[in-house]
Amino acid sequence: MKAFLRTVLGALSDFRRHGCTSLAASLAFFALLSIFPIVFLLLHGVSFLLRLDQLGSEQLVNFLQGFLPSLGEDIAAEMERVAEEQVSHVVVFLTFAWFGLQVFYEVDYAVNVVFEVPRQRNPLITTAISIGLLGLVGALFILSYLVTQILDLVLLYAPEFGGMSPLAVAANEFLLSYSLPFLLVLAAVTCLYRYVPRSRPLWRDAAVGGLVLALLWEGAKHLFSTYVPSLTVYSRMYGSLLVVVLFLLWVYYSAVLLLFSAAIVHRLQVLRQPSMSP
Repeated sequence: MKAFLRTVLGALSDFRRHGCTSLAASLAFFALLSIFPIVFLLLHGVSFLLRLDQLGSEQLVNFLQGFLPSLGEDIAAEMERVAEEQVSHVVVFLTFAWFGLQVFYEVDYAVNVVFEVPRQRNPLITTAISIGLLGLVGALFILSYLVTQILDLVLLYAPEFGGMSPLAVAANEFLLSYSLPFLLVLAAVTCLYRYVPRSRPLWRDAAVGGLVLALLWEGAKHLFSTYVPSLTVYSRMYGSLLVVVLFLLWVYYSAVLLLFSAAIVHRLQVLRQPSMSP
């Protein structure tokens, strides 16, 4: 426990030293810039496997509320609007792709700053990693949809198994609201910490960072959901821009957690390296 506390304190020191609050603000800006191009690319990519009407607005809202607390319905409505856009011009599509990849470029840069990488990657490699991260987001989206469909089937046929409908409803709600987002974030962030840094940490170190982020992120998500309905003053101040402000605030906090957990992984990585002899 003492060793872990020293690691956390060291990570906090590294977090301040690398200016991670500014890096997190940069990530939040690029996330806002990239969100709708990413949505467009994901939905049109997923359309090769599933139609948007198959996903359904309810499943879309459930998925988004697991990752964007209190913003799911608003963002889902915008996602459906974006999905209806038809792009036939190659230049426009490539522009969308460029904007969509910007946040992943920034993730690669910020994480490697925390890991104290002395030199930057080749731009082509960075682009390949950014495309891979975009593909990972798409895979998580499809996986979430498949799990939701399986849980809906279980809920549908639960009454045939001894009248377990109330229990099935409670289990379905728990899995969709808590367990599924937690596990998806844990798996995605662990893979990110393992493969994005140029100096790759061990899987167990990456998993520790992923677990720290997932726990803090899950707790903050429910606090955020409780706090947002009371923001009547801010709704009068910002009006229709409130959704944008809340989105930036949530993404900024998530980016802070991403970089802080990366600092923990880097500290663990350094502790495992053999001491250099004088």
